[in-house]
Amino acid sequence: MAKDHKDNMTYQVFTLIDLLYAHGVSECVISPGSRSTPLSIAAEMHPGMKTHVHPDERSAAFFALGIAKYSNEPVVLICTSGTAAANYTPAIAEAGLSHVPLVALTADRPHELRDVGAPQSISQEDMYRNYTKYYTELPIADGHLSGQNLLEAKVLQGAQYFYGANRGPVHINVPIREPLMPDLTRTDLFFRSRSETPAQITEAVPSYTFKGSGLVFIGETIEALEGLVPLMENKGLTVITDPRQHIRMKAATVTHHDLLFGSLSEEQKAWLDDEVDFIIRIGDPFTSKALNTFLSQTSIPQYLISEHQQLKTYPKAPEKVFVGSIGHIFRSMDFEGGSSIVKGWFTEIDAAIRDYITAQIPDYRDEGRFMYEMLERLPEDRTLFVSSSMPIRDVERYDVGNHHKILSNRGANGIDGVVSTALGVATKTPVTLIIGDIALYHDMNGLLISKLESIDINIIVFNNNGGGIFGFLPQKQEATHYERLFGTPIDIDFSHAAAMYGFNYRLVEAADAITEDDMSAAGRNIMEIRTDRDANVESHQQLRFEVQEMIQSYGA
Repeated sequence: MAKDHKDNMTYQVFTLIDLLYAHGVSECVISPGSRSTPLSIAAEMHPGMKTHVHPDERSAAFFALGIAKYSNEPVVLICTSGTAAANYTPAIAEAGLSHVPLVALTADRPHELRDVGAPQSISQEDMYRNYTKYYTELPIADGHLSGQNLLEAKVLQGAQYFYGANRGPVHINVPIREPLMPDLTRTDLFFRSRSETPAQITEAVPSYTFKGSGLVFIGETIEALEGLVPLMENKGLTVITDPRQHIRMKAATVTHHDLLFGSLSEEQKAWLDDEVDFIIRIGDPFTSKALNTFLSQTSIPQYLISEHQQLKTYPKAPEKVFVGSIGHIFRSMDFEGGSSIVKGWFTEIDAAIRDYITAQIPDYRDEGRFMYEMLERLPEDRTLFVSSSMPIRDVERYDVGNHHKILSNRGANGIDGVVSTALGVATKTPVTLIIGDIALYHDMNGLLISKLESIDINIIVFNNNGGGIFGFLPQKQEATHYERLFGTPIDIDFSHAAAMYGFNYRLVEAADAITEDDMSAAGRNIMEIRTDRDANVESHQQLRFEVQEMIQSYGA
């Protein structure tokens, strides 16, 4: 191995990128910077690596999150030293909570420039420790004979978290000395082929028997569950699905659970406690607060099937946990003696809610009416990405067709990086993003990558001039401080943002003005819908009261 700095550095960074490629990385999002020069050039030159260049690190990390979320493959991030790396933190937090395999390669100052006041130097050692599955720092490239084995060992260790029950983000900190330009002729270092995905060895699942009638709650999962549809047609199992669970597109499941569980009388809850013998929860927790309240209070024994060893027990610790492949575990279970009474009861009420919304929606003029019309006109081949807060809840309430893949950042449930994540998904499939004005403002920089890389996306923004979801919370009752601290009107006209970032723009003022052409439009489009926050709350609550009266009329 050559001994001079340029050769040593070139060997280290080119080998690092090649090893990551060998372990399944095909895409890399680069935020330009000086200290990261050799890493960026290595990724750009690698024949098997597709690169994206995004100058805003915070948006870049969420963009990578979107790519990884849809593809289920690890995606590399590269940035320079200092606060550039700190800007990855929100996306890595979301990735950690959502088990998405981001690989953060953060360039760093060498050790002699740390803690001495050198520019663009902060403490980067294990800086994402609360959210990552694995961290390592490489030594300064010095040509030592152990270099190849060290790189192979470190990447192999990190790659164990790219797939399987422990998957999630990893962080490799790379201190680099100047000069920073690698030897561009050393493409011979890119020679590795793909290695096999690390084998996930698990014990055989012993058969487990459930007796009686059960509720099966299926939240978001990484594993596709369509193969379980025949098993879930068991007359004794009532299957209830979150909007982000795609099995609802293939199976007859209960989907209006938020309105349903938020409307049950005490007599109906007591009846369920008597009639239901067990509850099986699969995947991530649900979005619905009403459903989670029911789960936290019921005495029915609960069982959890988790894809991940990091258990998400919310809203209540289960009696027993099964960890591993959901399909493998569920197929090993036996169900005996259940009746169709509970299933029929839930199915009938779910259908009644759907029919009631369909019949009554023309009388409404709120955001729910817009959501209903958009879902009805959205082509089935478009993926719907919905922001946290109100959009995901309105999809949960007003989606009566269940025809679309729905994605959302519900790991940390924040509004940060929603635009960028949706654009990452849009590199893989046609996407319509539904978002509120505060969330769009918060990640407006994310629109830039759409312009730079000509990524088509339809963005529909509900502009109610503030934080609409707070109108449904107790803070609304404190009129003195509510508007300044929670309503937070920002008075933004998004036509200017559309012009700045090269988007087509349309303002829509009536729900019946939305057409199928709007929902299937090609290119980069922003549709702004201006609504009134207070009227929206009143209208939503009115529908809830009407549905509650209807639900409680069903005998227990």
